[in-house]
Amino acid sequence: MLSALLVVVWMWAPYAGPVRAAENRGLFPDVSAGRAEVEYLAELGVIQGYKDEKFHPEAAVTRVQAVLMIVRQLGLETGEELPMPFTDVKPGSTGYQEIALAVKFGIIHGKTEQSFDPYGKLTRAQMAKIFANAYHLSGRMEKDFTDVKPDHWAYPYVHALAANEVTLGYPDGSFRPNAPLTRLQFALFMARYMNDEFKPPLTKLLSRKEVIAKKESVVTVYVYDENGEELSQGSGFAVANGLILTNFHVVSGGSAFTVLTSDGEEYEIEGIVDYDLDLDVALLKPVDLLPLKPLRLGSVEMVEAGDDVVAIGSPLGFSDSVSTGVVSAIRTFELEEGFADFIQFTAPVTNGSSGGPLFNMYGYVIGLVSFGFDQGELNFALAADHFKEVVYAYARVPFYQLPVIPADELPVYEDGSEGEPVATEKFHLEEPLVDVVSHPVLPILYGIDYSNHVVEINYETRNVRKIALPLPAERLYFANDELYITLLKGEHSHYWWSEDQQGAIAIVDAKEFRLKETFDIALDPFDIVADDRYIYVSSGSGQHTYIKSYDRFTKQEVGSERIDEASRIEMHPGKSMIYAITTNTIPIRMSVYRIADGQFVETYTSPYHSDYDLKPDITISPDGKYIFNDAGFVFYAAAQKSANMTYAATVEPFSSVAFDLAQGNVYTARDNKVTAYNSTSLQAVKRWAVNGEIDYITVHDGKIVLLTKEPLDESGMKVPSIQLFDPV
Repeated sequence: MLSALLVVVWMWAPYAGPVRAAENRGLFPDVSAGRAEVEYLAELGVIQGYKDEKFHPEAAVTRVQAVLMIVRQLGLETGEELPMPFTDVKPGSTGYQEIALAVKFGIIHGKTEQSFDPYGKLTRAQMAKIFANAYHLSGRMEKDFTDVKPDHWAYPYVHALAANEVTLGYPDGSFRPNAPLTRLQFALFMARYMNDEFKPPLTKLLSRKEVIAKKESVVTVYVYDENGEELSQGSGFAVANGLILTNFHVVSGGSAFTVLTSDGEEYEIEGIVDYDLDLDVALLKPVDLLPLKPLRLGSVEMVEAGDDVVAIGSPLGFSDSVSTGVVSAIRTFELEEGFADFIQFTAPVTNGSSGGPLFNMYGYVIGLVSFGFDQGELNFALAADHFKEVVYAYARVPFYQLPVIPADELPVYEDGSEGEPVATEKFHLEEPLVDVVSHPVLPILYGIDYSNHVVEINYETRNVRKIALPLPAERLYFANDELYITLLKGEHSHYWWSEDQQGAIAIVDAKEFRLKETFDIALDPFDIVADDRYIYVSSGSGQHTYIKSYDRFTKQEVGSERIDEASRIEMHPGKSMIYAITTNTIPIRMSVYRIADGQFVETYTSPYHSDYDLKPDITISPDGKYIFNDAGFVFYAAAQKSANMTYAATVEPFSSVAFDLAQGNVYTARDNKVTAYNSTSLQAVKRWAVNGEIDYITVHDGKIVLLTKEPLDESGMKVPSIQLFDPV
């Protein structure tokens, strides 16, 4: 799909290039050197000749001429009458409105507070300042010009132009800051800024550190929904005309976007200028020009198998991450609308790397990091040949006149997000379940139904057994071939203080499925876990209350520690830590308790405070490596305090999660969809859709087992059911 502007301006197709176009014309007979640049700008209406049909390349540029050309190129306009601070610029005079605009945007200043001197000649140093201000240029060149030292007033502006390859200086190493700027020199400056084809080729082989330094042009792209909630993040990088290039799948489905630069500054994105679904490419336009150096775009022909490459991006949310590797091969893949070249490379990338640049060792972007597979370091970047000419085409359009496509008119990237419909084995249950756990070995689910029974469901035989409980039950936990169930003696309340609380625990023998015993506790139980000997219970009342431990044999209280009321708790598989997450605080917080022999030996909170918009539930992966939060954020579960509960990755939000680590899979469920992720990279692999809303997911012998609510008939009434399918 192409935007309306693209139909007029460009196509995602081969491009002859401005240099070739200039060779076919002879607009100005007095231009020889720099003819391609001059005619490129003239064709775009940025510069104009004189009445004698000549360009007069050696004529000096006046201050008003410079303003006119820059304002034209940027496309600056205003519908309001702007104040004019200079007494020597009269209403109706040439450039009156443009000078007022340039002052408003901080592009120019007067010679004095009241004088602009519109017909005064510009020096090269003065033009460097105007140009750097107009285009928000920054950076430093490796070596100073001989005549522009650090104490020169124009030093940062001249360096910014040189770092962006807008100016090359003279062969003797000088810049000649006080020399008048000629019309030809201005044309060369402008053409180099707008189009890489007018810059000298990069012929110096760079060191790895020199290539890595180009991360200053790489950004992290954040995607938000219509409510301002973060949906996802990826990578992008600066290209010509102030635009940001990324993958379309990075921004797909978003309503708003921002980018974070390497120096920690965050900027708003106005919208998407254009995209190509087939190539998975999108061009983003910031609200204003950003102080980022555009990267040079190369070609797949610049590399071959065995060449070193560098990838820079934001894998797993870690900005400015660098990975190195080699080109494995150049592949040609068939897409829906043709063929495209991809560079296969070994530099490690993962979630969040998409949209980042792949560099060769000359500093060219040779590809757009697009996708990968974990097996055998199979990572792929779309060859720059497929997007660089489109970038150059949009460089021909004034930045402030580039329209963006309304977010609600953008398609959603087809990545199987709706899920592949799958047939399931199913059977209905009599009642919905309040809480569910699965047997770690047998094909059995345990739950608490609405009639206050603990229920055993064998989903192979479809046999269901129930035990009535003496008090209202809320949560259950499986360990030691027993079920530990919280029993309530009152409603949870902020004002049911610790000294007055009471509740009970039921223990069910899971082998014989019989109520073994119950015992009273001096706590309002909210959640429950257990290790080999001790049962741990968090309180549901009393605000800043307690988590307590009980000996499962003596039933005596062993230890206690402070906790926020109504905190969910999860036992680490190593049985040395209990993780907790609040359910009624703002923001929701995570913490950990180190335990030994039933005692709480240490507790501390997550290193983040409102950095991640968490949901009030967590699950620990069976290998003990990760903490999965239902909002889709994944954190490390680490023995080291400095690493524990630190960010690891992002998956899509879910309501339940299950693990088949033997097969290398993590499964999440939300609404009627099941998504499979690779357990190493946490990249989505496949998605299925079932009939009904999924409440719980587990895996048994490679089969996915779901507890769902599905419509019984056209009345819309939903009934609980067990569904099973083989994820092949």
